[in-house]
Amino acid sequence: MDVRGAVPNTEDNPIVESGALYQRTMSFDSPPFTERDLSGVDTQLIRVPTQEKFIGQMVNAMKYFFSRGDESFSDHFSSMGKSDNFPFKGFVLTGPPGSGKTEAVIEAGRRLYSELAMESIEVRLLHISTADINRGRVGEMEQRLRSVFNEAKSEIRTGLRTILLFDDIDTLLMSRDDKRSEEWSVSLNATFFHAVDRLRTSDTMICATTNKTEMLDDAVKSRLSVKGAPAPNFEEMKIVAKSALPLRGANGLTQDQLLELAAERILENQEAGEPDSFRLARKSAIEVLMKEVVGWE
Repeated sequence: MDVRGAVPNTEDNPIVESGALYQRTMSFDSPPFTERDLSGVDTQLIRVPTQEKFIGQMVNAMKYFFSRGDESFSDHFSSMGKSDNFPFKGFVLTGPPGSGKTEAVIEAGRRLYSELAMESIEVRLLHISTADINRGRVGEMEQRLRSVFNEAKSEIRTGLRTILLFDDIDTLLMSRDDKRSEEWSVSLNATFFHAVDRLRTSDTMICATTNKTEMLDDAVKSRLSVKGAPAPNFEEMKIVAKSALPLRGANGLTQDQLLELAAERILENQEAGEPDSFRLARKSAIEVLMKEVVGWE
């Protein structure tokens, strides 16, 4: 039978969309995101003033858009219809590796989950990494990314709010000026921008992270508000380092003595050019344990 010019059966066969092959319904070996549990308390989070202020600001911003109460987005823009598009879509949080960007977003989600429960609003957080998207055949990456945004839609459940956490977004969406950018990455960028432009901020918000702001496509910066994640100061890093040291001390040294050694190691690592971060604080504490307790410098 001559099938030239025939319309393919879309239930069983691939269809052509934007020049790439897609399936009408694709089954993935794993979902393109991880849904984080926001109902519990993170016992690993070390509360320090700088990050607490930052998390509080994030909670207030998301609550403004997600809440239905007085002085909220819904109150101030009550005349907007469901088809109206508000230009703000979310944030890109910048800062060096280990500065607590991802942990801050998840903690903000937990606090928002508790606060908005009083309004009968459910908050969920979908955590997306580059590895969740960049797998499979040509065309499947775009479909996986598109399915993330489809999952976030909440037309049926009016009390649902979704935070989309894109970790290291610069590795997912390469700048079009980057020489390493390939045709597939341009297509992935287009899929992302198209989906973001259709987001309703009162239902869904993006919180992305990056260590390399200069590698972000300008179109990302134009759609998402770039905010710096503040680094912990020296005293805060000592608090974090203390949490990684044995409470009763070890090898004849008290915890306070180990902490002083960890503080010295923090300064040494800073002088070596390492940026202030929660990771640096924990790393310095572990280095002291390795030397003073394990005996391995």
